[in-house]
Amino acid sequence: MRPPVLARLTARVAGAGLPAWRARIAAPSAVAETAARIAGGPAEAPSAEAAAVEGAVPPYGIPAVAVDHVPVATGLPAGIWRGRAHSYTAFFTESFVDELARKTGIEPFSFRMGMLGANPRFARVLSAAAALGGWDGGGPGSAQGIAAHQCVGSVAAAIAEVRLDAGQHIRVTRVSMVVDVGRVINPDLVRQQVEGGILWGIAAATGFPIEVRGGLPTARTLSELGLPMLGDTPEMRIEILPSLEPAGGAEEVAVPPIAPAIANAVFAAAGQRLRTLPLRLGGE
Repeated sequence: MRPPVLARLTARVAGAGLPAWRARIAAPSAVAETAARIAGGPAEAPSAEAAAVEGAVPPYGIPAVAVDHVPVATGLPAGIWRGRAHSYTAFFTESFVDELARKTGIEPFSFRMGMLGANPRFARVLSAAAALGGWDGGGPGSAQGIAAHQCVGSVAAAIAEVRLDAGQHIRVTRVSMVVDVGRVINPDLVRQQVEGGILWGIAAATGFPIEVRGGLPTARTLSELGLPMLGDTPEMRIEILPSLEPAGGAEEVAVPPIAPAIANAVFAAAGQRLRTLPLRLGGE
């Protein structure tokens, strides 16, 4: 299972910028635990590791940034998911940035762009995603959410559109994603990896939570995980930007922005801020 993680984020807001940012992330030392299991040795006491908080440093121009890993022992064996720690640190960061944008009264895309002067590559990807997805500002009732992330030498930005079905089920109807993975060797393979990452991210964000009782997960079959079916697959618009950067990764970069983009879209559609994965209306 993905490691259970809890984060507390704080920031200082000054006009359209963020002069200070701090993230404290409580998480198991999943990489060390996994290595110990593979080696067949005893589990080590939790200790701080960079892998548990990778991706938690925002890509924006914030002068003062602090990221703390608070190692914890959960008693549950955890593994490394597609997207690694980026799959949850991006959710924390991009959801919080969206909240800060709303607090300042600045449209979320413009708020992000205003802090990317020192990161033109990221700004280029974010701008292209807004154009590809027909970004409408994410105002009340728009049902669009925006999020972006950089990892594995690549950058991805997504516009997610949602529909709240009967019973308040969150259904993703369209995802527009732009990636810069550096020099592209085989565009078809890159596109396939991006599509797979989008679907993985949707499943992780909207599937059922796993409960453990008596030391065993209550879900015993795939059908009990609430994973999206073929008919749930959203329309996907994908653009691979030409780039002179060194070749980066394509397998994982599409996963991190999906969950926060969906959560931000839900806020636009329903006015409810979801801060827990998997996303469920009616609770934070």
